[in-house]
Amino acid sequence: MEKPADNQLLRGLPKIDALLATEAAVAHVRILGRGEVLAICRQAVEEAKRRALEDGEAPDFDRIAAEVAAGCRRARAELLGPVINGTGVLLHTNLGRAPLGRELFAEAARLVGGYCNLEINVLSRRRGIRGPHVSKLLAELCGAEDAIVVNNNAAALFLILKEFAAGRRVAVSRGELVQIGGGFRIPEILESSGAALAEVGTTNITALEDYERAIRDDLAILLKVHHANFRMSGFVEAPDVRELAALRRPGLLLVSDLGSGNPISGWSGGPHGEPTPREMLAAGADLVCFSCDKMLGGVQAGAIAGSADLIRRLAQNPAMRILRVSKVIYAMLQIVLEHHVLGEHERVGLWALARAPQEAVRARAAAFLEAHGLGGPMFTVVDSAATFGGGSTPGEEIPSAAVRISSGLSPDAVARHLQSAEPPVVGTVRDDAFQIDFRTILETDEASLAGALTAFAASADSAAPEIDG
Repeated sequence: MEKPADNQLLRGLPKIDALLATEAAVAHVRILGRGEVLAICRQAVEEAKRRALEDGEAPDFDRIAAEVAAGCRRARAELLGPVINGTGVLLHTNLGRAPLGRELFAEAARLVGGYCNLEINVLSRRRGIRGPHVSKLLAELCGAEDAIVVNNNAAALFLILKEFAAGRRVAVSRGELVQIGGGFRIPEILESSGAALAEVGTTNITALEDYERAIRDDLAILLKVHHANFRMSGFVEAPDVRELAALRRPGLLLVSDLGSGNPISGWSGGPHGEPTPREMLAAGADLVCFSCDKMLGGVQAGAIAGSADLIRRLAQNPAMRILRVSKVIYAMLQIVLEHHVLGEHERVGLWALARAPQEAVRARAAAFLEAHGLGGPMFTVVDSAATFGGGSTPGEEIPSAAVRISSGLSPDAVARHLQSAEPPVVGTVRDDAFQIDFRTILETDEASLAGALTAFAASADSAAPEIDG
């Protein structure tokens, strides 16, 4: 039972309408919706009520309003929004993988921002199929007869297994029974497609003879899975696609799951151990599948390339209706693939970042600090090492340059401050200091990054006496 003193305290609780009228609440109603902001206001009032009853604390409107503003900011942070990537990881899965760039979106808007010829041949005035130009570009890039697109690489592998191996066996080396992103495992994808797993070899050693012993009438596919997100070294052996191609026979397919989808081969300073789809098909694979938002530098999708008759069967499978992609995905892939086919790899955002020389990255970081008055002991340019990430080129580093922050604050404190910026800035810790790798900083983000670092410097300077004391 509430006491008279408690009643007196509770009279000071603000009305919900008053909190809804605060600047932060009004601004966030347009972003989050009135219902969510109303719930945040009610929660703040309930917390103030608890403090009044348990601690005898008189309600303070400014404090409650500040809690509403903080709650709105937390809710807003859960919405999809931009982040400045200073981690040096080019294909950061948590940050959306391949950076697409504003130019690509502008071009895609021109193609499909209104009505478009998604499923019509305008010249013949007859209904057509989705994405024929993308299929042709993919086939050209991969050196294939034909190709199709589904919504991710797991879906690509699932469709292949569903069409060609349902109720039959698929031979996979034990060393290639990998787990991909999100906890999905190759055996689980096989099971869901209706195919049965035939494990061959051991974790570290699989011989050609192991595959040969697995070949029976009920074996539908020899599946070669690329180690896209890890490396095995030491006493390790496994036949490659060219060797496995010698085992093919009518009714038995050789499928290469590349995962990372590297489109470029043989360039100086390029990634090692990342074969291209073209190389796998040339080596004898009937079909190859890979992600489109990794090393291809596109959007989330899965590509399948290979012989025309096999692609035709996949396109006619009923599951294709479930796995097909939208006009927006086709538009963005068309633009990315056109650049790759023409050899204009640096016009794809990912590859513009990946192929920049370390000296150019260092010069850009130094020019950034000078242009925004951020030099001095707090911000310095240091050598760094970037990576492709995103399940590609595991263990390989790309020489890079970073802005190192030396403020007297712990790296964790620096990270917390920059993550609260608008947009948030994320970086990495090296040698017990927080740093921002400039290989993954987009030029369009430099102004926002400068604002975040300027605000941090002012905050760190004001906190310096307390730290020193």
